[in-house]
Amino acid sequence: MTTPNRTCQAPSCTVEVPAVLEIEGLCLNHYLDGAFAKLAAATQDFQNGQDLDYRTMDWLLAQVDFAIESLGQEDAVWDADQRSKLLELLLGVANLNEYVRHGTVIARHSD
Repeated sequence: MTTPNRTCQAPSCTVEVPAVLEIEGLCLNHYLDGAFAKLAAATQDFQNGQDLDYRTMDWLLAQVDFAIESLGQEDAVWDADQRSKLLELLLGVANLNEYVRHGTVIARHSD
């Protein structure tokens, strides 16, 4: 699940990077920290009346695929906290997606 001699690129982190995150160069915890930050920013933007661009929504929806695949890997060595965070990310993206969809439906009915 990890790549040999590849450590997380986050400052002061010495955790090995799992193969699934090799391109990002981050351990799961730092990757999830970044994903939650992007999710929070997108949620805040939408709540402030800004439309979410397709690139942001595509990235967030890709996180759903990532979380599902990560949770489904039988050889994954995620601890309970990491599995919980993956599930929380799934729920957060689903909630934002529903919030955006609901906001779009209300806007269409207002027109």
